Amino acid sequence: MKRLTILLPLLLAAPAQAEEIGECRFSRETLTFAGSRVEQAECLLRKIELLAVRKPQPLPKVIRHLMEREDGPSAAQKAAALAAFPEPYRTFAAEWANTPLSRTEEGLPALYFVIHDTSTPFYANEPFPKRLNQDLTVNDFTPYMDGTFAREPVAHIFLNRVGQIWAGHDFQEGWRATKLESRVVGPRARGRMVHIETVQPRRFLPGATSRGQTYGPKPGFTREQYRMLAALYVYASARAGVWLIPAQHNTVDAGIPDAHDDPQNFELKQFAKELEKLVGKPR
Repeated sequence: MKRLTILLPLLLAAPAQAEEIGECRFSRETLTFAGSRVEQAECLLRKIELLAVRKPQPLPKVIRHLMEREDGPSAAQKAAALAAFPEPYRTFAAEWANTPLSRTEEGLPALYFVIHDTSTPFYANEPFPKRLNQDLTVNDFTPYMDGTFAREPVAHIFLNRVGQIWAGHDFQEGWRATKLESRVVGPRARGRMVHIETVQPRRFLPGATSRGQTYGPKPGFTREQYRMLAALYVYASARAGVWLIPAQHNTVDAGIPDAHDDPQNFELKQFAKELEKLVGKPR
C-alpha cells in the first residue's frame, strides 16, 4: 500500500498527452503543427496529385532559409511586395500595411499562410475554354462575393488567373477556411491561419460523377498567380513580423475525412522562384 501511495501522486502529476490531429499532427492545445518550422513546412508543402494523393518533395532553399530565420521581412522586402500588387488592391493593402494580422481568441498570432484553389468555375464534362487564362467568366470575382458559394467570402484573398486580387477580408480579421479549423478544432482556431484562394477551374475526370473526382488545367497556376502569391506571402509575413509557415488546404486537412484536394497542380519551385525575386537567393 505504501508503494501505491507514492505512485498515485506521480500519476496524477503526469501531463496528459496532447491530442494531435491529421497527418501533419496539429495540436489542439497549442494550435500548431508538429515539429520545427522547417519540418512543418515540409509536411504542409507536400506535392498534391490527382485524387489528393500526397507525395514528399524537396523544400526549396529559399523557403527552408526563411523557415530557419527568427525575424520577418525587411522594410525593403515589404515595400517590394506592395509595389508588385495591382491596383486597386495595392492601395487597399497600403492602408492596412502596418496593422498586425489576426489573433485567436486566446491571443495566438496568425502563423500559417494557406494556399487554396477555388475549383471553380466547374465545367463538368465540358472542355475548358480555349483561352482559359483570359476568359472573363473564369476570372470574374463576382461569384465569390455575391453569396453564390457562401453568405460571406470564404477566404481572405481571391487571386485570379491574370493576377488581379480581391480581398474578401483583410488579414487582421480571423477567419476559418479548412475542415481542421471549422469542423474539428472549432472557434478557437479562428485567426491562426490566413487563406488565399487562387482561381482554378475544374472538370470531371473521365467517367466520374463526383465533385471529389475532378481535375484542373495544366499548368494549374499562371505566372501572374505565382508572382502575386509570393507578394502576398511577403506582405502578410511583414505584417506578422515573422515569416509565416506556408501550407496548402489539402495538407492542412490531411487525415480528416472528405478533405479537399486543392491546390491542384501547384508547382512549389515556381512559387519559390517568384519569392526569390522579392527576398533574394539564400547565401
